[in-house]
Amino acid sequence: MELLVTIAYFFFIRLLFFDYKLLPWNLFTQFIVFGLYAAAALTEVLLLGQFTPYSKFAFVQNYVVQMAPEYGGRVEEVYIHANEPVKEGDPLFKMDPKPWEDRVKKHQAELVLAKAQVATQLAQIDEAKARVEQAKAQVELEKEKLEELTAANKKNAVATIRIQQQQQTLKNAEAQLEVNIATLRSANIAYDAMMDGQHAKVAEIEAELALAQYNLDQVIIRAPSDGYVPNMQLYPGSFIRMKQPVMPFVNDQEYWIVGEFDQRGMQHVRVGDKAEVAFAMYPGKVFEAEVISIGWASYGAQGTPSGMIPHEGMNHPSLGYAMRLKITNEDPDYPIRFGSAALIAVHSKKAIDLLVVLRQIEIRSESYLNYLFNPF
Repeated sequence: MELLVTIAYFFFIRLLFFDYKLLPWNLFTQFIVFGLYAAAALTEVLLLGQFTPYSKFAFVQNYVVQMAPEYGGRVEEVYIHANEPVKEGDPLFKMDPKPWEDRVKKHQAELVLAKAQVATQLAQIDEAKARVEQAKAQVELEKEKLEELTAANKKNAVATIRIQQQQQTLKNAEAQLEVNIATLRSANIAYDAMMDGQHAKVAEIEAELALAQYNLDQVIIRAPSDGYVPNMQLYPGSFIRMKQPVMPFVNDQEYWIVGEFDQRGMQHVRVGDKAEVAFAMYPGKVFEAEVISIGWASYGAQGTPSGMIPHEGMNHPSLGYAMRLKITNEDPDYPIRFGSAALIAVHSKKAIDLLVVLRQIEIRSESYLNYLFNPF
């Protein structure tokens, strides 16, 4: 733009002083001609650049979600086409549900068996308790018999060998009691494997069933927001791996303008400053905007942790900072497209009205130049 203005200015000077000779070309007029040009150049360099920074490296950004299935498998159906607008929750594509349907059925059967096993364990505990009580009663009975035989032996009414036999019978009954107690303890240990008030085996199978059911519910991958898929390469029958991105989904409800600005003109810019944006695809149309954030950091200046001593070639600081803006006067006739190239003029709060007007003239002039399509 500056080159075109320079050419136009000196072309006008030639017409005025040399071709039509409307004014004399003397020291005074020469001072005026070159003084005006120098004043304009200094205004651009010293004032406009400092208080109304300008960027020719700007574009529109949107959120992009890499759509991927929860698990790998065969694509059964694709519901949309490239660049077709979809609403939040609309189906994008569907995975083959058969593997997870089978897993759900398998875990449901396992859950039934596990619950039956738990019921069996309860029955075994009750049976073991009954045997323990029966063994205790038998031990008491054998003790009573031994006491009776011992009393009779003292009266020589029973042979000593009979007492010895009863003592052995009592020992056998006590041993059987210990066996029954151990069986009851083992049954209780098997049943007491609990987690959060639920039997561990049942909880394990229910967790596997929940996971299988979750994956079955995810066989249809849906749009995370309103938007579209700009590049569609997915086709029914394709085999894709777990969590492998298969399509980029663009959120067309949220966007912002990103511009790179020279650091030498950023000292007066603050969040909330007004700005104007002109898009290459809309010649002559200028949008009002507002600064929403400034990235006070440079990628090239970032250091990488290592065992190396820093040297001059490790970092390459940039003279630019990135700035985000949002459009404040959207026009439905001029939709903001993802990736659109733009020009940005920021009007800092310290800029006087004259500088703002000059920047407004400049960005509008450059916007109209977009009518001249240059394929080279």
